[in-house]
Amino acid sequence: MPERLVDWALAQRLAGALAGSGPEWDGTAEELRSESDRAAQLVRRYTGLRPKGRLPEAELVDRAEWARVNLESFQHLSVRVEEHLENRVSGSNGSRTSGIQRTIVRTATGAEVGLAVGYLSQRVIGQYDVALIGPARAPRLLFVGPNLSAARARLDVNRDLFLRWIALHETTHAVHFSSVPWLREHVGGIAEELFEKAAVEVKPTEILGKLVRLNPRELVRSAKGGELATLLLPEDQRRLIDRLTATMTLVEGYAEHVMDAVGDQLDPGYAGLRRALDRDRDRRGLLDSIVSKVLGLEMKLAQYRRGKAFADEVVRAHGIRTLNRAWSGPEALPRPEELDSPAEWVERVGPARERRFLALFR
Repeated sequence: MPERLVDWALAQRLAGALAGSGPEWDGTAEELRSESDRAAQLVRRYTGLRPKGRLPEAELVDRAEWARVNLESFQHLSVRVEEHLENRVSGSNGSRTSGIQRTIVRTATGAEVGLAVGYLSQRVIGQYDVALIGPARAPRLLFVGPNLSAARARLDVNRDLFLRWIALHETTHAVHFSSVPWLREHVGGIAEELFEKAAVEVKPTEILGKLVRLNPRELVRSAKGGELATLLLPEDQRRLIDRLTATMTLVEGYAEHVMDAVGDQLDPGYAGLRRALDRDRDRRGLLDSIVSKVLGLEMKLAQYRRGKAFADEVVRAHGIRTLNRAWSGPEALPRPEELDSPAEWVERVGPARERRFLALFR
């Protein structure tokens, strides 16, 4: 088997070393499963979504296991990209130079991936793990024990309320993706096309040329907003990123809307927990803020806010069944420009007639 262009063994070692062990969580997997089952019932009742299969059981894992799972996912995601890049490296400047290039690239990319995954393994609390590219595999519902403990202590909130919130957060995604099977293939298809185009078309000399031509103010604004990489890509790749971002913005915003709508049913103290979470996001240290920008986490938080505003407005004006029209097929998803104009999206897809009387008996 040919040598991969990413040193995955190095990535695994670095991720494991950076992850560490962290504080122990004082709960059990059974407790998480019970809370996740209860959350799934509430999400289904509110949204009307119906999972097409059995939802995965909650699993309590450590940081090392979370890192291993995500590195394995990255390996599947990167196979074709690595093949394209390998062909470009092998075809340049003779075997001696390409051999040196390959070693440098393998080490650099392995280190970059390992450090990123190791950093995230200290912070991710829960994850609905689903294969977006490649063959479908059984999804997993993961909760990282040490990070549960660290986040609960940092937020200084009631333990049971915190547990209900995190179970609701990840279970909402599980119910959603299981109820809308085409969503996995749609997101994965865009991502796969984007990765392949990036591997084939991105040219370092063209990127440098764009950097030189950029207005300094635009350069700073894009770098601060986490949009610099997008700005430097060719037009066809930017369009793919816009489509992918629009879809994931709605996915994240839908989950945030559902969480808030269901949260008060879980516990009257949910609103206080939400305020504590918002404060926690705002008071991160300088290093966390820098790393978050580099890894694109700032953009993810912006997705939450923008997507939730869209979902909130559609439900306020027309009800949850109209918002669910987005999941009838890829063509019904909001276009990038419609995310800031929910009324235009509703006009295009049409509002649903809300069955309010029947909804009382769900």
